[in-house]
Amino acid sequence: MLLALHLIATKKCNNLPSLIAVDNQAALKAYNSDMWRPGHNVAHEFLSLAKRMQKCHGKCKFKLTLRWSAGHCSIEGNEKADREAKRAACSSSSTAKLLPMFLRKPLPINPAAAKRAYNKSLSSKWKVDWEQSPRGMKMKTLDNTTPSIKFLKTISNPKLSCEAASRITQLRMQHAPLNSYLYHFKRVDSANCPACGAIDEDIAHFLLFCPNYAHERWTLGRHARRRKKTLALETLLGDLDFAVLLSSYIDSTKCFKQNSGEHTQP
Repeated sequence: MLLALHLIATKKCNNLPSLIAVDNQAALKAYNSDMWRPGHNVAHEFLSLAKRMQKCHGKCKFKLTLRWSAGHCSIEGNEKADREAKRAACSSSSTAKLLPMFLRKPLPINPAAAKRAYNKSLSSKWKVDWEQSPRGMKMKTLDNTTPSIKFLKTISNPKLSCEAASRITQLRMQHAPLNSYLYHFKRVDSANCPACGAIDEDIAHFLLFCPNYAHERWTLGRHARRRKKTLALETLLGDLDFAVLLSSYIDSTKCFKQNSGEHTQP
């Protein structure tokens, strides 16, 4: 809009009634506001230029109309303006001498936009670092959408207690306080399963193979069959629809509620 007004000002017949069509309703509504937000300095400059032109020609000789135009409706002028705007965004701008003085210097940075851009960049970098980490690569084998907001929403399910959400997260992260894990930290004397005596009580053994939990595991198997899925770690820990049933299974085994030294979280 500022560039359009600048073009009008450079024309010899700039005292004729002029119309600027814009497909951005927010830009038009800005002139009916108090214009205190970041980025409104451009709107202030637009009004200043319009007032200078009006003062030069008189109120009767200069008339400017701003009108909203629907975008993406095959309006040639609008489509051409969009193409030129994209060229400018790719650093294909006009020479500085042809631009208004206001646009010859860098525009002030919008703090909110700068924060959004920084947070987006930081989030992308964190996601790449997480996916390339050993823990992230292991999580990918269970759920290839990790890290995802869907998982956070799942463990925030009101049907899950805080303890259940914590246990499911520990199992997904492979930090569950089972004997195989606790043995690495010398918190237990043996990695054997206290329920059946198997040599290694790891996550797969606890969720899939321990014979002492076969009855508790039956509900998980039935649900998997209904959904035509195999009862595997990828299903139990990767398919978030199993979260509530998995919580019930964990509670029914009482595996993490034993009073002995075993299964005490480090």
